[in-house]
Amino acid sequence: MSDLIPKDKKQAEQLPPDGPLIELGQWYWIDDNDDKGILRKKSFFACVTKIGSNFIECHNPFGSYTRIHLDKLLDECRLEPEPEKIIREQMMKYRREVQEKLGEIKNIMARLGLTELPKLGHNVQPQETSKALSVIAASEDVNQYKKKLIKAKEKDLPALFEEVKKANEKLATWMQAQALPMEAASEELEERLGQIDDRIFNVSLYAGLTEDVKQVSDGKPADSTDRLHILQRLLYMDEECLLDYKHGGMEFSNIKKFDAWLAKPGNRDRVLPFPRSIVAFRVRRDEKERDYDGSLAQAMIIFDLKELDKLTFLYIRNGERLYRMNCDLEFGNLIFPGQHELNLSEPMMAKMFCSRVNEIIPKREFEDLVVREKERVVKEKEWRKVNPGKSWIENPFHEWSDKTRDFEPFDKTSVYFDEMSAEVAKRIKQYNRIAVIVQGLFDRSEVLHPHPPVQLWSPGGFAAAVELVYDGSNTLHYGDAPDFEAYRLECNKTLKEGSIVVGQHGYWLNKEVEREQNRQENNWRYKNPHVSAAWYKPPGNPGPGYVAKVAYWFPKKRLAVFRWMRERQAFGRYNDGELIPTSVAVPDTHLFNVSAYEPGDYKQFFIDPRTRAQYLKWARMLLAAEDYFSGHIKVGEAPE
Repeated sequence: MSDLIPKDKKQAEQLPPDGPLIELGQWYWIDDNDDKGILRKKSFFACVTKIGSNFIECHNPFGSYTRIHLDKLLDECRLEPEPEKIIREQMMKYRREVQEKLGEIKNIMARLGLTELPKLGHNVQPQETSKALSVIAASEDVNQYKKKLIKAKEKDLPALFEEVKKANEKLATWMQAQALPMEAASEELEERLGQIDDRIFNVSLYAGLTEDVKQVSDGKPADSTDRLHILQRLLYMDEECLLDYKHGGMEFSNIKKFDAWLAKPGNRDRVLPFPRSIVAFRVRRDEKERDYDGSLAQAMIIFDLKELDKLTFLYIRNGERLYRMNCDLEFGNLIFPGQHELNLSEPMMAKMFCSRVNEIIPKREFEDLVVREKERVVKEKEWRKVNPGKSWIENPFHEWSDKTRDFEPFDKTSVYFDEMSAEVAKRIKQYNRIAVIVQGLFDRSEVLHPHPPVQLWSPGGFAAAVELVYDGSNTLHYGDAPDFEAYRLECNKTLKEGSIVVGQHGYWLNKEVEREQNRQENNWRYKNPHVSAAWYKPPGNPGPGYVAKVAYWFPKKRLAVFRWMRERQAFGRYNDGELIPTSVAVPDTHLFNVSAYEPGDYKQFFIDPRTRAQYLKWARMLLAAEDYFSGHIKVGEAPE
């Protein structure tokens, strides 16, 4: 509710004499004034549907709405003491309009000898047909009468029917206007229920209704004086260990494999570097491509696997002991905010879109953005002058929109101040949930034992038991990310006959998919030809091998040929033991020259989080090269 004080006696008379000055469900006439206070268009009749800390939001019966800052309320709003009377008058107005238009329709039909459609249970009487004939007989010009009929059919009656339709729609709208105050009250109740839901969720987190802790490894616990370190950055299992990289990355079914990998002291100490620490993991950053056979059952299985890949796991280290907690709570890229993310001690700006907060940045950063935007506009205009006639698409300084648009000051001058504050509160609430989980672990679980009493809700208690590790800043790099394609091209410059390469096996498997699809489509025995996999391996044909030697090299075409032996096929069957030579030609764009690889080269792409997140582009080739030099895979071997 607002404690707004009227400016003068006349305005005071327009406000409710008792109780709060503004209430949900009140109706106002709202003036649309310009900056000089001059009325731009007709006043807006609307119902108060939301009361904020510094604004009211009003909806009119036709769905439009506006927000009025409390500073402008008395200048732009006039309370309507009898809104029911206004609504009734509007309803009567459109009822009369409907009746008048229907009367005009009846008059036209009568003049032309037309009758109303027969009612249910009544037959067309002979006198109705004779009436039409009498009109034709009385007409001096039959052709003129025909033109009037055509005009009534194509113009007059459709226009009147359209006006009746619009009037009925407006009538229905004003009839629904009576429900606006009740809808506003129900929305306020939903907000209260949302607060209860949040409280229930926090109690569930603390009570352990959404957690499931499994011990991964045993050993000596940390000292009771060691603080718990919470790492800020959300990690991804497939990126950290590159498990199953040959097959598109790990998924939920590989969790136990990841547990075993993380339990190794070297891996554990790198990912969880403190004796008592917590880090959050998700299985994958991006969706995994899975084979699909076109059936509904397979589609449901794939959907379930994708949902499982999105689950969050908290790994908790206590000395040599390691635990995994399955958590229903979803985290963002950071488990808790950066040191300056929610610091509102300096002026802030918020980018709005449809009453939704998209971004919150410091005002100084926004001012720098404004300067850079002005510089960009100048450069864009200069480029157009130097390059007349060229398309705007070629302009390197062109942007689709002004990046400084839709920003509002994060203070009480904005009518979206409540949404901005709610967004900050939402982020704080999300971040605080990790504290609720940790307090529950300290109080109810033996995972972090031994430890002294912990009270995370007090600043002193939090500082004594927990330390936040701001490793999220490690993902910020000001240089260029490693360019794998540039690295691959440089290595491929030395391709020649006899070079050891990877990439040919995947190329061959993809080609076999096309060949098998064509074979099935041309065979009448296959009613529904379909090859579901992204690759296909014919029986009796091992392929060129995951790591292979170039048999022939054509430098001008940049084409490598690979040769191997496969079983002979005759009449749809394979002859035992009889082998024949086969080959495949592969463009160098699908290859990586292992011979030019130096052991350890993959680390430059693994260390940088930007390229680690895109590991499927490079791990398949570089780790195969690493396996080749370490002796784990040999030339001609097919992948497992």
